[in-house]
Amino acid sequence: MKISEYIMPHIGIYLQNKSDFLSLADNIFSNLLLKDLVDLEGKRGEMFSKMTIDKFIDRELKHDHFVVRSDNNNPLHKMSSGQQRKSLLQYLISQKPDFLVLDDIFASVDKETRVHIIEQLSLIADETLFIQIFYRKTDILDFIHTVVIPDESGKVQSVVGKEDFIQKHQTDNIRPQSFELPYCLSNLEPMANPLISLNNVSLSYGEKKVLNGISWIIRQGEFWQLTGPVGSGKSSLLSMIVGDNPKGYGQDITLFGLKKGSGESIWDIKKHIGYFTPSMLAQFKRNESVEHMIVSGMLDSVGLYVKPTDLQTQTARKWLNLLGDSYRDRKFMQLSYGQQRIVMVVRALVKQPPLLILDEPTTGLDDENAALFISMIRAIANTRRVAVIYVSHREEPGLNPQYVYTLIPDDTNGSKGVTQVPQTEK
Repeated sequence: MKISEYIMPHIGIYLQNKSDFLSLADNIFSNLLLKDLVDLEGKRGEMFSKMTIDKFIDRELKHDHFVVRSDNNNPLHKMSSGQQRKSLLQYLISQKPDFLVLDDIFASVDKETRVHIIEQLSLIADETLFIQIFYRKTDILDFIHTVVIPDESGKVQSVVGKEDFIQKHQTDNIRPQSFELPYCLSNLEPMANPLISLNNVSLSYGEKKVLNGISWIIRQGEFWQLTGPVGSGKSSLLSMIVGDNPKGYGQDITLFGLKKGSGESIWDIKKHIGYFTPSMLAQFKRNESVEHMIVSGMLDSVGLYVKPTDLQTQTARKWLNLLGDSYRDRKFMQLSYGQQRIVMVVRALVKQPPLLILDEPTTGLDDENAALFISMIRAIANTRRVAVIYVSHREEPGLNPQYVYTLIPDDTNGSKGVTQVPQTEK
């Protein structure tokens, strides 16, 4: 009996980062992957995924073709990642598909948006089949009836009921392990302390007030989490810190001992920062090896244009040994989306910079790679040499920041910032 004989028996697919996502997606829409469970022949489906967002943004930028807009009429490329996901789901639901493939549905969204997404899905759960691709066991939707576990090639390996899946995986949680950092190649001069000082900083775009009176001091070796609802200005605040935002001029900002507007170049700032944000993945489309990608982090370059030293190569290979066989001797573009993120995080921290900024780094990671990420960040934070700013809506067990800086939105005046000290471990 196919499960399609039940009332909307929604399907979950528990995917690992090393699995072939593109083949899996193709096999869903061609009715090959799930043919023994549900008949999708002649059915119209839509895909909720980062790939779909990127496709629509490409149309916006290249052809001025605007399909998905926010409630206030912003196009996708001007939204935060959380707003993009909320608006895409609203658009896809409006298309009234027979089935909806939901890839990593809760990535980059805050708790309020997560509740909103579940509410929107519940409205169509009796008439639209959900096929949820999820990477973290805790993300499985309540609607799911059956869980498919694919192998690395994207073919079905096993099929279990949701309750059996949850019961089995409650006892096999992957926990962060101890992690020894490879030798650090950084030769930067001693840094001013504090590293970052923002005093009463505000930011507006036209009539839109984004940040209001932000005061934030970051000292050497501190571990911070930056939080706030979708659209509260987290990315805008980070752009002030990394020196990318021209609206920082004329404000009371000191970066690595350099007063903003004192004649410093953007490279005077960026050489002290290791930075990862999801949008950076679009910059790395060359056919570089993973080893060269890691080396490029030591050189602050997009790609590798000079021959690396023996020490740089040795350091990159030590990192590859830590990452495992699925990364060794591979091209960056051959990796899955989640694996690419891990490499980009390593690239950001390989020189152990004075300041490491990680914006939604665990989005798209499976349970195994999330545990690897947590181990790396705990190790780098424990050196007390590197200050860390970690941006995430998700609480990761085992990742324990010393301080939390929370943006509290105000539609009229812009977001204010509040510093908190966590009372208990997460």
